[in-house]
Amino acid sequence: MTKSVRTIPPETTACDVATLFAEQDTGSAVVVDPETGEYSGIVTKSDIMQQVAAGADIESVRVATFLSTPLVTIDSTEDIHTAAMLMKEHSIQRLPVTDDGDLVGVLTTTDLTHYLPRLRNTILRRRNDLTSQ
Repeated sequence: MTKSVRTIPPETTACDVATLFAEQDTGSAVVVDPETGEYSGIVTKSDIMQQVAAGADIESVRVATFLSTPLVTIDSTEDIHTAAMLMKEHSIQRLPVTDDGDLVGVLTTTDLTHYLPRLRNTILRRRNDLTSQ
């Protein structure tokens, strides 16, 4: 997972988020209510592109109007299989990771693809162990 998590308030404009993504080479930001500290949702590069394609005035449209909600998260103690299933079930490419409710990272489908060779080797090793017993 990526350990740096970008957070933004819901009144942030689409243009400001796009600038953040470009400057910090990131693809998502978790939207946090500044008054309550509650996670409102997530905004991704795809969400910004949809706004552009729809002809929205990205200099004035606020992320609160188009963020993806509810925010699907996973606890840092969960395994990679659970994370992959959550991502598939919710058709998401970015899964915020929490530890006792605090954001500690974001797992992406790209992260999963880097893990696949190790996962395959683990599965094969377990299968071989079971057949040799």
